[in-house]
Amino acid sequence: MKLADKILNLRKTNGMSQEDLADKLKVTRQAVSRWEMGTAQPDTPNVLQLSKLFGVTTDFLLNDDYESEHSIPIVNETETIRKTEANRQLAFIVLIGLNLVILIQQLIACFVIQSAIFSLAGTMLSITLAVGFGFGYHKITPEPESAKKYYFKFYIVTFWLAAYFPIRLLMNMVIRLYPRPYTDFAFEVIVVLLYLIISIFATQLLKKKAK
Repeated sequence: MKLADKILNLRKTNGMSQEDLADKLKVTRQAVSRWEMGTAQPDTPNVLQLSKLFGVTTDFLLNDDYESEHSIPIVNETETIRKTEANRQLAFIVLIGLNLVILIQQLIACFVIQSAIFSLAGTMLSITLAVGFGFGYHKITPEPESAKKYYFKFYIVTFWLAAYFPIRLLMNMVIRLYPRPYTDFAFEVIVVLLYLIISIFATQLLKKKAK
């Protein structure tokens, strides 16, 4: 598409007359008319003004091979990156949401139903999500930095959401070997402290790997 056709189409798309466009560019109506007929071309300052006025790039205006803004390679690349980033954000939010649902299920299983089997089932679901996420991530070739940040952020958040109940189940088995009596409160305090220590350590380890 020629520059003349682009100016004409952009003017009409924006609901402007030749006089309106001429006023905005501080040129005569005859100048705009000559541009649209192709008998003259705008100079560099006017091309820049047209670019700003219509919200298009100068590359689009000056290159006859570009039929639209989306024909420009850099625009296509940017749009692809934007969509990919949006998809990553959506996947991250959905997976974290699923982990939150699993956490609620484990809370109910542990403190309401008091079923170790249901709690263990939640842990297995969390592990399945983590493995699935890792598999999907490693399918990206090459692995860009923008994907890398989601990778480590996901595992840090997932660890904090999913680690408590596996630690609690493990402590339930270990505490049975303890010969002296203990209170439920003391047990819960030990579990929470152990959970915090392990989670903080895992977070620091993942942050180091992310650098």
